[in-house]
Amino acid sequence: MTDAATPLIRKDAARNRALLLEAAEDLYATVGLSVTLKDVARHAGVGVGTVYRHFPTKDDLLDALFADRLASATDSARKAAADPDGWRGLVRYLEDSMNMQVGNCGLRGLVVCTAPSSPLAVRSREEIAPLVQQMVAKAHQQGTLRPDFEAADVYYIQIALAAIIEATYHTDPYLYRHHLKLFIEGMRAGGHREPLPDSPESL
Repeated sequence: MTDAATPLIRKDAARNRALLLEAAEDLYATVGLSVTLKDVARHAGVGVGTVYRHFPTKDDLLDALFADRLASATDSARKAAADPDGWRGLVRYLEDSMNMQVGNCGLRGLVVCTAPSSPLAVRSREEIAPLVQQMVAKAHQQGTLRPDFEAADVYYIQIALAAIIEATYHTDPYLYRHHLKLFIEGMRAGGHREPLPDSPESL
C-alpha cells in the first residue's frame, strides 16, 4: 500500500465513523437501547462489518455516542453538590438531569437502567452516587428535606419521570415537569403528612 493511499483510507474511515455515529444518534434518541449494531449499519447505509471495525461491541458505540452527555451529567452533579444550599442543589440536579434526558430515549435508558453494561455509564453512576448523597445529607442537615427521604429516592424519582416521559412525549413532551414539581413539593421538610402503611395489605 502506497503512502499516497493511506490518507485516503483514513479519510474514508473517518467518514464512515461519522456516518455511524450520526445514524446511532438518530436511532438511539428515538428508539432507545434496543437498537442493535445491525440497525445502525442499515440506517447508515454501510455493511455491518464496517460497524464492527469501528465499534466491536454495542457498549463501545454507546460509550462513544454518550461520552459528552454522561460527562455533562457528572459535571451537573458536582456543581449541585457544591451548592451551599443543599435543597437548591438537589432540586437543580433533578431538573438538569431530566432536562438532559427528555429528548433522548437512549440516554434515559442508560440513566435508569438497573445494571448498565456501558463502562462509561457505570463510571458515571459511580461518580454521581456519592455526590447525590452529599446533596441529600446537606439538605437534611439544613432542615429543608424531609427526614425520611434517602439518596436512593433520587434514582427512583428519575425512573418514575422517565416512564412519564415515555408515555407522554409525543403528545406533551414537557408534561413530566408538572410531576417533577409534585415530587419536589413532596420532598420538602415540614407540613403535616400521614405516613402510608408499608404494604397495601395493611390498608
